[in-house]
Amino acid sequence: MKKTVCILLVVIMAVTAVLCSCNDTGNASDSDVSVSANAYVPHLGETTKYAGKTLTILASGGDTEDDLHAFAREAIDPYELNDEPVNDAAWNRNQALKENYGFDIKTIWSAGWDTYLNKVRTDKASGIDDYDVFVTGLTTLGTLAAEGFFADLYSIEGSNLCLDKDWWDQAANEDMSIANKLYFTTGDILMMDDENTRCVVYNMDILDQNGLEKPADLVRAGEWTLEKFYTMAKEAAVEDGDGVMTYDKGDVWGSVMAAFDTYTLVVGADCPMVEKDQDDIPQLAVMKDRNFNAFTAVYENVIQASEYCTYTEAFVNWSDHSVVANFAKGQALFRVTTVDVVNSAEIRDSEVAYGILPVPKFDAEQEQYASATNPYWFQCVAIKENCKDFDFVTFALEAMAWSAKEYITPEYYERTLKNKRALQDDDAADMLDVLFSNRLVDISIVFNWDDCIQWYNNCLKSGGTGLTSYVESHQAAFEADMTETIDMFLED
Repeated sequence: MKKTVCILLVVIMAVTAVLCSCNDTGNASDSDVSVSANAYVPHLGETTKYAGKTLTILASGGDTEDDLHAFAREAIDPYELNDEPVNDAAWNRNQALKENYGFDIKTIWSAGWDTYLNKVRTDKASGIDDYDVFVTGLTTLGTLAAEGFFADLYSIEGSNLCLDKDWWDQAANEDMSIANKLYFTTGDILMMDDENTRCVVYNMDILDQNGLEKPADLVRAGEWTLEKFYTMAKEAAVEDGDGVMTYDKGDVWGSVMAAFDTYTLVVGADCPMVEKDQDDIPQLAVMKDRNFNAFTAVYENVIQASEYCTYTEAFVNWSDHSVVANFAKGQALFRVTTVDVVNSAEIRDSEVAYGILPVPKFDAEQEQYASATNPYWFQCVAIKENCKDFDFVTFALEAMAWSAKEYITPEYYERTLKNKRALQDDDAADMLDVLFSNRLVDISIVFNWDDCIQWYNNCLKSGGTGLTSYVESHQAAFEADMTETIDMFLED
């Protein structure tokens, strides 16, 4: 009997710890909320105080049928049940939030980038105030944050957000803050962050035909490096007999990518363009020895080894995907890309047996792999600076995030990505775990100071190795832009 009582006390203490865990950042112990382990969201408890309210989100991506944005709408506000696991899990989650807490979720869909920016700016100037939450890509959010549109998520009084919990992306929060202020965040609440994490896909048949090492084994051994990547690419390349490697005939490439993936491979060397000091203040890191050496290694292998590695802009405009489409045609061993490519029609309809890998390390001494992000479609969530009801908005977002981790992420990550999209890759589950657990959000591309997103591309496309002179000519403008953003954050 005494043992049973002790066990019961331990259980009660553990439940109490979970239920009270957000009190530092939220108000889960609010007198209007009945804390209960039986509540739909246990740490938020049971309450009727939000009945009849609507969380309205201005979001991008869900207004298109583009299969590369397949999960933009589904993560937030699906149309209806349609027998797709992710869609239906999100639809059921929203219904459960309505049934348990009485609030609805409404989405205003907008096209991205300039259209989104113009809408937000115009709405503010016109006094339109019909949404409190923003969901869109990093560069758009960075621009709006620098213009003062968002609330600092760390300083919202009485916030219900438990930003230190694992349903919010802790590494991204650390990467995206400036001066210990955070204006947008991500995690289980969205899926476009995972979809827009950089990776490498590879052709299993070409790998086997050339008797090459199994790259997943190299990953596990910590030996999946740039040198291995390029050595294997060189061995797999086949010129079709006309004496010229091109993109629209029968040549087989070792690697295809876009010019932007120069940046992807440099970040894979754990070399972001910007690092932060002990006060969480960004500092330019491009010319640090390791960063410079990583760029040089990537550059030399892409430019000087053009007989087996190529990039889109070497042949066509950046918007023409015919070069990287060689992978889907079975004419490339590697493609540097984003996770969302496995949801694309070109890959789903391809006969290529493909596997998925993290971006290679600089060398075997590098401690961890590093996965870059697509700055345009890696989505986060922000709250309007002059939100009229922070209590409700933070409650609703916290409830969405926690319940997404419980009910939606398993359908997306375990059932769809690991088991449905990579059916022929027995190593996919392990490789996805590696690349997602080592994601790096480089804050330089969030705010895109002096259009630094294009720095490595421009050096690559110029055909010269002048990274030093390029950076020297842009550094003053970069640091002026960065300082302006930092000053705004410090004054806020």
